[in-house]
Amino acid sequence: MKKIWLPLLLAFGLFAAFSLPFDSVAATSHGSAATDDQLPENLENLMDIAPEHQFTLRQGSKRIEVKLLQWTLNDYGLKTEVDGTFGPKTERNVRQYQQDKGLVVDGIVGMYTWVAIYAEHQQPPGDNELPARLKNLMAIAAEHQFILRQGSQRIEVELLQWTLNDYGLNTSVDGIFGPETNRNLRQYQADKGLNVDGIVGVNTWTALYGEY
Repeated sequence: MKKIWLPLLLAFGLFAAFSLPFDSVAATSHGSAATDDQLPENLENLMDIAPEHQFTLRQGSKRIEVKLLQWTLNDYGLKTEVDGTFGPKTERNVRQYQQDKGLVVDGIVGMYTWVAIYAEHQQPPGDNELPARLKNLMAIAAEHQFILRQGSQRIEVELLQWTLNDYGLNTSVDGIFGPETNRNLRQYQADKGLNVDGIVGVNTWTALYGEY
């Protein structure tokens, strides 16, 4: 009887020795799946809604839009749990993000904060070729261009933003003249020796046209 059980015990021991590391590796592999920087489709679809029509989010909000906010904050480098609940940690990170972007630091995700968030996923082209639809705007003489200021929402704002971005002042090209565009415009005006007023009038348009 002993002669029969001994080989069986040895065989069982060998099986266990080989199976344990295998299971351990499999479990480790499953638990540490690599994360990528691709925004999930269900969140990306939310950006079909223009920023000015998005829900205003604040502490206590519980919506799928909060997941888009949290995913973006996390991807930006502010560690945030993507759970759809706008809690104290999300608010703290929103305030840090707003501060980084030169926005009003109120912890509330309104239009301007949404514009900045959208821009994280819609970076301008990497080449230096001005898109034809924007280049065509320069058929209008600088003195006849629209005067732009914070709050303006026009295609001409895209031309302004594209030029600032190409100049080296990192600016989201979204057609909305927000705080980031205002800050970078003022820097551009200072660089060019223009009146630093954050308003794109004849002299600033002339300088912007001169970049091309």
